[in-house]
Amino acid sequence: MSGRRGTQAFSSVKQRKESKNWQIPALVIGVFVIVFGFLTITSFTQQSPTIDEPVHLLGGYSYLKWGDFRVNPEHPPLVKMWAALPLLWMNVHDPRSSNSLWNQILGTEPGGPVYPFARDMFFLQNDAAKLFFYAKLQMIILSVVLAAFVYLWSRELFGFYPAIISLVLYGLDPTILAHSAIIHTDLPFAACFFIGSYFFWRSLREFSWLNVLLVSCVVGLAAITKHSFVVIAPVWLALGLIEIFRPESLGSTLSTTPQMAPSRKQRLVYLSAIFTCAAVAAYLAIWSAYGFRFNAAPGDGAQLFMTQVLPAHKSIVQPITSFFLDHRLLPEALIAGYLYNLKVWQHSSYLLGEISDNGFWSYFPIAFGVKTPIPTLLILAASVGRVLFKRRSRIYLWLTVPPLVYFALAVLSRFNIGVRHLLPIYPFLFVLIGGTVAEFWREGSRVKKSALVVLGLWCLWSSLSSYPHYLSYFNEIIGGAKNGHKVLLDSNLDWGQDLKGLKKWMDQKAIKNIQLFYFGTAEPKYYGIDDFYSTENLTGGPPGARREMDLPEHLAVSANFFYGGELFLPQELVELLASYRLGQPIATVGYSIVVCKLNLADPRVYENAAVMMARKGALSRAVVLLEKALQIDPASANGYFQLGNVSAQRGEWQKATENFRKAVKFNPELAEGYYNLGRTLITQGRIDQAIEIFRETLRVKPNHPDAHHGLAQALARQGKIEEAAHHYQEALRILRTGGAGKSAVK
Repeated sequence: MSGRRGTQAFSSVKQRKESKNWQIPALVIGVFVIVFGFLTITSFTQQSPTIDEPVHLLGGYSYLKWGDFRVNPEHPPLVKMWAALPLLWMNVHDPRSSNSLWNQILGTEPGGPVYPFARDMFFLQNDAAKLFFYAKLQMIILSVVLAAFVYLWSRELFGFYPAIISLVLYGLDPTILAHSAIIHTDLPFAACFFIGSYFFWRSLREFSWLNVLLVSCVVGLAAITKHSFVVIAPVWLALGLIEIFRPESLGSTLSTTPQMAPSRKQRLVYLSAIFTCAAVAAYLAIWSAYGFRFNAAPGDGAQLFMTQVLPAHKSIVQPITSFFLDHRLLPEALIAGYLYNLKVWQHSSYLLGEISDNGFWSYFPIAFGVKTPIPTLLILAASVGRVLFKRRSRIYLWLTVPPLVYFALAVLSRFNIGVRHLLPIYPFLFVLIGGTVAEFWREGSRVKKSALVVLGLWCLWSSLSSYPHYLSYFNEIIGGAKNGHKVLLDSNLDWGQDLKGLKKWMDQKAIKNIQLFYFGTAEPKYYGIDDFYSTENLTGGPPGARREMDLPEHLAVSANFFYGGELFLPQELVELLASYRLGQPIATVGYSIVVCKLNLADPRVYENAAVMMARKGALSRAVVLLEKALQIDPASANGYFQLGNVSAQRGEWQKATENFRKAVKFNPELAEGYYNLGRTLITQGRIDQAIEIFRETLRVKPNHPDAHHGLAQALARQGKIEEAAHHYQEALRILRTGGAGKSAVK
């Protein structure tokens, strides 16, 4: 009787222990989801979608709803489809029949018409806030799944408390918080890389078909998440070879019969089996994601533009591309995506105030150093030192080799557009730090424990103090986000996320309208911003309406344009911004938009506004602005020059001629004024006068290739072939040596 009671008591204790075994992790994950969800959701609801998100959401929706893969082939479809999934249950207006841009997408490079089409669909035809809210929730779910595996792997390696540390570091990191709600491939690929590595680790610890299946499934998901998923291969190959040649034996459950620990040859066979199954899974996943269809667009109609152009490395890539296209070995959209990425591989970038056409070797080390909280960097350095000098277990190789190899590949790529490309290394580092911090705590003195507490509180402060501007976070090494533009731009600082913040600032200052140079796809009007250059202001009202004369005195410029215009803007707009002589901004909105106050007594302000109006096709309004500028300064050479350009665009050649003549009268050294006057005279058939003016252009600027070309054309029309040939050759020589001067009128 007593034995039975003892057995029952033991069983009861065991049940309670098993209950706690799952209840405590569930509680931990539950608390994490609540806090993490609060930080991410309340952050993204205070900001506008980033520049690429409308295109990605459009892509996902068009894949699922319309079965059309023409949009955004530069990224595989999985993440976009996952984000767009909730939209299938919503009443989303389809603008394709009324928007000609849809048909233009097939015949152009990725980008181009797809951005205005996405803007029209989400911000003008539908309720963008609602659609993006549910789409972004989908992304947060993926981030939570990654967090769960960070906790899981850390707990399996080091125990419960180290797993808590790893999870907290993940949940407080500003870069993780920023990208968890963004519809992009970066964090989802980080999840595939980390979770796949976890299952790969399990496969090499205990070979089983279940583990091989899980590894293969995650690799399949990675293949349809990001084109660069192939970087997984060298990382896993290095880890696999380490495991194969390590002295400890490995278990195996691939067969049901008892057997000795596998030999190195058998381990190599197992590793080969994992890679083979993963490759097959990736290939099947790719075709399944594209509906087992080759053509990007439904039917056998037009092909994507990128599959019809010669790639940069045509001698190598073209025959391979032709082979894959001819034999339809991969979907057309996937091939187009790879071709586009090859085309843009050499990407201009900004670092420490300098611009490079080929990227910087130091970009990612610096980006990691200034975009990661200092306490995380300090603990990471201590963790790496402990691993190196204490000769820790081989298990630490699984937490150091993947980030090291991936980081090295990122540096070698020189594809420098954001710290987001380093996201795959962060989960490994959080697990590593969790394990070593727990060891420091157990072995440390009171001073060391106090230091760990201080670093933990510092991590908390880094996260809370940067809320909700996690995307623009920079650590104290450079003085925080306010100095971020001095080091990095693009998705590190400004991704077009602060239109809501701009509207809030305008309301606080009682500013009704503004001039906006915006780096983004979101529609300012949707957020209640009256942009002077909006479509409504360009087309609404009579040409001479008073509204056009009421030029807003505030100019809002995206940080990318303000600090890195040479990288993000055409030269004409770079010069236009420089001509404002803006000086110190009066305000910065969310670190990504700077606001300057203009001097409306300066005619250049009206001239620049006219240039922007003319670029957008509002020629009548441009004339009104230029007339206002000339009222302020009747001797403005630039005013007459721009008025001449607008007159030429309107086909008013006599007015253009008169205005260009006035421009060079007030500024005899204005080479572009002479050149445009010459082009205008040629258009009117006044060849003798055009020749005289082109010679005057070359007197002012001898290395003006367009002037040499224009003069050659005029001389040729008069039969002076030898002299014309000379000027053609001069134009080519100048262009070859990089001394080109561009016309302001085409």
